[in-house]
Amino acid sequence: MDDRLAVVHVLEAASSQDPAQVARAEESLKTLATKPNFHAMLFDIFADRSIPTQVRWMSAITLKNGIDKYWKRSALHPIKLAEKELVRPRLLMVLNEDNPLVALQYCLLVAKIARWDFPRVWPGFAEELLAHIRSIASDQSSPIARRNIMEHNALYILHLFVKTLSARTLAVERQALRQTTPLVFAVLAPIYAERISQFHEVLVRNQNQISGNAAFFEASLPLLKSIRFCIKALRRLWVFGYEKIEKADSSAQAFYVASIGHQSAFYDVYRTLALDPGSVPDDYQQILRKIVLLYGKMYLDFQKYHAVRFITVPCAKQMLQWYWQQIAAEGPRMVTPPEDPDAAGEPTLEPLLVQGLELYKNVVKNFFYTADDNGSMDDEVKRCRQVIDGEILTPDVIAKMAELLMYYYIPLKPKDLERWQDDPEGWMADEESDYWNFDVRRCAEHLFIDLVSQERDRLAPELAKLIMQPDEGMANGNCSPTEQYYRQEGRYAALGLCANDLYDYVDFCQWLRQHQIVDSPMGVVKWRTAWLIGKWVVVKFPVEERPRAYSLLLELARSDDLLVVRIEALSSLMRCIDDWDFDAQQFAPFLHPVFECITGVLAKVDMPETRMRVVNFLSSIVQRMQREIVAYAEPIVQLIPPLWQSAAGENMYQTTILVLITKVVEALGAQSTALQSFVAPLVRHSTDLNDPAHVYLVEEGIELWLMLIRNATALDTSMMELLQLLPGLLQYSSETLRKVLKVVEGYVLVDAVGVFRAGGPAIVEALHALVSDTSLTTRATAAGYNALNIIVQCVPFDIAGKSIVDSNALWTAFTCIHDRKEAALALVHHAGFLSRIAVHYPQMFREFMSAQDAGQASVFTEHWVGLFDDVGNVAQRRLFALSFAVAVATTNDGILKALPLMMPVWNEIMSDTGASLVYFSDVDDEMPDDYGDVVVAENERRRKLLSADPAHKFDIKQVLTDSMSECKRLNGADRFHAIVAQVDAAEFEDFKNQLN
Repeated sequence: MDDRLAVVHVLEAASSQDPAQVARAEESLKTLATKPNFHAMLFDIFADRSIPTQVRWMSAITLKNGIDKYWKRSALHPIKLAEKELVRPRLLMVLNEDNPLVALQYCLLVAKIARWDFPRVWPGFAEELLAHIRSIASDQSSPIARRNIMEHNALYILHLFVKTLSARTLAVERQALRQTTPLVFAVLAPIYAERISQFHEVLVRNQNQISGNAAFFEASLPLLKSIRFCIKALRRLWVFGYEKIEKADSSAQAFYVASIGHQSAFYDVYRTLALDPGSVPDDYQQILRKIVLLYGKMYLDFQKYHAVRFITVPCAKQMLQWYWQQIAAEGPRMVTPPEDPDAAGEPTLEPLLVQGLELYKNVVKNFFYTADDNGSMDDEVKRCRQVIDGEILTPDVIAKMAELLMYYYIPLKPKDLERWQDDPEGWMADEESDYWNFDVRRCAEHLFIDLVSQERDRLAPELAKLIMQPDEGMANGNCSPTEQYYRQEGRYAALGLCANDLYDYVDFCQWLRQHQIVDSPMGVVKWRTAWLIGKWVVVKFPVEERPRAYSLLLELARSDDLLVVRIEALSSLMRCIDDWDFDAQQFAPFLHPVFECITGVLAKVDMPETRMRVVNFLSSIVQRMQREIVAYAEPIVQLIPPLWQSAAGENMYQTTILVLITKVVEALGAQSTALQSFVAPLVRHSTDLNDPAHVYLVEEGIELWLMLIRNATALDTSMMELLQLLPGLLQYSSETLRKVLKVVEGYVLVDAVGVFRAGGPAIVEALHALVSDTSLTTRATAAGYNALNIIVQCVPFDIAGKSIVDSNALWTAFTCIHDRKEAALALVHHAGFLSRIAVHYPQMFREFMSAQDAGQASVFTEHWVGLFDDVGNVAQRRLFALSFAVAVATTNDGILKALPLMMPVWNEIMSDTGASLVYFSDVDDEMPDDYGDVVVAENERRRKLLSADPAHKFDIKQVLTDSMSECKRLNGADRFHAIVAQVDAAEFEDFKNQLN
């Protein structure tokens, strides 16, 4: 009792209004959560009606959260089985909870326990719950209010249970769902039918006089709640509870067949009450609305998961016809302004129209209703196709549907034009989003596109005739201005939406010349013109006509038009530029006005998404125009500071700006060197690991950095200061590693000595850590060694030698080859680095090897020479041969013992390549040789590096002659001849012949 009282006090504190008291209570609850029987005690407190409601509510919430965290057996500090047994048997004994807040938490916690325990631990949960529901429904002795509360709680628990079970994918759980479905239908379907009947009786009793009738609302509201919960559970079981829907039991099929009549009746009640909304309780109208839409959700799910059976069930035609009746009835009202704007018009439940349009869209175009790749259909699909073509989508229906959609649904409505004024950027963002199935107009557009696409031969010629010829009603003046607007707007919309199907029937360029719509005073016409050009330019728009399109779009993008018109004009211009047939020279005369329009739009827009679109457009221009853009680089660069300032905190927006700058640098080539001081701070901001923004910007920042280095002809102070970031980035992420290494190489190629003095030792340390990391792939290790090799090639020994020795990179490579614990493919890269050291820093290599004892040196040299056969690149093979020649100029017996192994290598190299090797271009494959008429600076530097590479340049015969002479001098003639005597006589004779 004392423990329970203490918990009650903690719960009281947790529900208080004092933040400090709440914080202390939450800490206490966290401590208590792992104590034995704590959760059973929470259930006792929640079930005790003598305790204040606020405490009971807090107890239910705490218990629900504890079940989430500790009920599973795999959880940390799980609830013991004995404690679970104290809670589980009493769960369904509190169905009479009348407080809505407490009841909600109670239902949720019961459903959560069922989620974890059914069907393995608590296989009888469904039957127990259904027994309670059946008992409550048949109980005539209890007060009706109590029965309603218990029924609503039990049905809500069942809904949550079914919802969770329907989402399960494991076989045992799917089987449990199929076994449970008939049981639920057997209990719930009769209750649903009875509540429907009772609602009808209440309606008749009040003689359909329901507006403002408080007695009617009071009597029918509990019935509607029960009906809603029944539909929520049954609709999921109908879709997911049967493996084959045709084998569903009779109660389930009767529920589905009757649903269309029930939906129609409820919608009539909803419309009646909506005419006088002030006399209807808000929750009543809301429940009616949800019930009507729940039926539609069931139809859409059934169509999605049982597409063929959806068509072949007896009520499919009736249901689709009812939806079409609502769509057809609401169409004219959507484009007809009310005579009295303040009067309550006939209500339109737009989500219902969306459901109907989506249902028809999925009938018009559906993979399951078509023949397979071989042109064959099974019997069920054939029957389905016959029903669709003969009963649902008849030629007359298709024609009427296309006309209705074109004139009433796809035109822009007044609410769209209002948003143009209030929130133009938000409206544009919605138009570009993928959530079309939440808006009537956009859903109608998708249905119209699919309808014309599937019925192209029938609809496209008629549609083209309507578009190209003047409307008789408009020409005769028989239409009101509003009707004229919608008929014209509908035609324009159809022309753009169906461009892919109309290109054989419509000459859009001719249509554009005949309609001087750019001069229209109506903003919607201007917007639609820009939109149309964007739709047609990727379908059929001759290259010679493109300048006219550019002129029209630029005229529409001027500052005196609506913002939506200007944004759409730029979007269509972007489609023109991204098109395959884009001609940069043809577009060049329009660059100046394009930049003026972009600057003007950027000054007006506020949303980061819109700014990103405009900046992406600018990036596309820079990329497609190549060298033509150089003359406009200055105005682009001037745009960047205000853009970057406006993007503060908007990381995605900042990435688009970085991409733009990268493309500008690429286009400028060597001229981008002048931008280094301007761009370097942006690179630092995006790649500094101490700056939180690096998480989002680091990839684009490295890309920009790399482009700047590749095109640089010199490095200023700001670029040198960025060197301090490289060691950290080399250890940052494998995803960015390759490009960071390219940045390191690029720096060394531009100014090897200056770069090494500024940050070389730290970079060498980081590179050594990289190549010695055994968790990296062989490819990553090779890339790390490639950067080290370039440092060795470019930086003189007196500057880089000590740092390389201090980093232990030599010892790491030596040890790896000596121990030979890695595959030969990986060891080749260690050996290649030591070979590069031997050729470029021979004195350092000899001193390092002389420090090793003969035994270690012998094993190392044998393995080193043995790796020669695993080298495929000709230049690398020559490099190995040269390094072996450097190595023999020693007195170390361990190395000299390997002379018999080295001799065949030298003979092979001299025989295959001669004294020297003509170098080949081994530039960066990811960077083109030139960009426009400008050669990429880094590729030139790499060519020069290759031309100076000893593997290409050195005369190997001369190197071998000098090395053998030095070996003879160091060891003396007698010892030298003794060493040479170990070599195979034939090999040695071949060696002497080739040297001579």
